[in-house]
Amino acid sequence: MSAKTEAYFKKIIIFILAACMLVCIPVRPAKAAQSGAKTEETVTKLVDGQVKANDSAKKKLKKLFTYVRKEYDYGRKTGFEAYGGWEKDYAMEMYKDKKGSCYHFAAAYAFLAKKATGYDVRIGVGQTNGFSGSLQKHAWTEVKIGKKWYICDPNMDKYAADSSNKYYLKKRNNLKSTYNNFEDTTYYNVAF
Repeated sequence: MSAKTEAYFKKIIIFILAACMLVCIPVRPAKAAQSGAKTEETVTKLVDGQVKANDSAKKKLKKLFTYVRKEYDYGRKTGFEAYGGWEKDYAMEMYKDKKGSCYHFAAAYAFLAKKATGYDVRIGVGQTNGFSGSLQKHAWTEVKIGKKWYICDPNMDKYAADSSNKYYLKKRNNLKSTYNNFEDTTYYNVAF
């Protein structure tokens, strides 16, 4: 094979590889980044419609927990994927569609709680045995008050505890066995 032919084939291979990379690599971070300002605008409207400015932080958390639990339903969505900004996308899907998975419930409540109180809020992605007694993948919200993190899980409260507030503002230690001792849990801090 001549040097000219070899150079030609190398260029073709590089072109094919570059084309494959463009087609095969998802561009999700751009999607998430686009939803940031819209998320804050939507969340602000929802918070303003549910709480009063002079409500205490705990009262705001409770009102928003009740709102999410009552207004949104479970709708199974296939395959959770954590990518940069997924929390905003999942929250926006829940606000728009009024249904979603536990990841949607956790994200929707997390952003409302963050906006209403300014507290540190995170989403835990791990496992629970709270629905069927056997471990399954799950996501929930945690709110930091003072130096302690508290679990707020409107999805679990609605579907596993008959809206009893069993999973509202509970100390993590009290629910360790329900959340698999938080083993293999990944946390995502919520920010606009």
